[in-house]
Amino acid sequence: MSPFTLWLSRQWRLIRPGRGSLARSWDRAEAAVLATAVLAALFAVPVAGVVVSEVRAAQMAVSRQQQAERREVDALVLDVTPPSPESDDGTATAVWRLPDGSDRTGTVPAGRGTGPGDRVPVWVDPAGEPVPAPLTASGALTVALAAGLLVWLGVVAALGLLVALVRTGLGRLRLAAWEREWSELGSDKTRW
Repeated sequence: MSPFTLWLSRQWRLIRPGRGSLARSWDRAEAAVLATAVLAALFAVPVAGVVVSEVRAAQMAVSRQQQAERREVDALVLDVTPPSPESDDGTATAVWRLPDGSDRTGTVPAGRGTGPGDRVPVWVDPAGEPVPAPLTASGALTVALAAGLLVWLGVVAALGLLVALVRTGLGRLRLAAWEREWSELGSDKTRW
């Protein structure tokens, strides 16, 4: 028997201990809790799918709003602050033109090798202030998938904790029953 087949048969016996004389009621209770946890984890997959759908719809609305409001402009770098040792990017003081024709000066991110006189792309809001790039459709999908995965992993972690707690409690019950049986066996000297 291959190691995988052996492992699989052991897992099956955990879920279905059978009716043999060695399988006690708490073994069956443990198996029922484990089987219920597995089914609940499987049921959580479509629930996570609903979360993905809802979060994606909300993030797509944010993406559409940001795409409509924000625009990319070229900023002329005036002065560069060197990047810190922990970061690849530094900041730069730059000037860019607003839609009304006026100029705005501010601090913008600048990559390595950027110097005075270079042009860097900057996303600005309607007021002309620098903002992060707008959320894309793929970014919205990534956020939604991450949210769905986190929901499913949270459910699986909670179910795993529940199974561990039940197994610990039933293990204590088993140990107490065995101790009781051993003490009864030791105190009944007439059996031997």
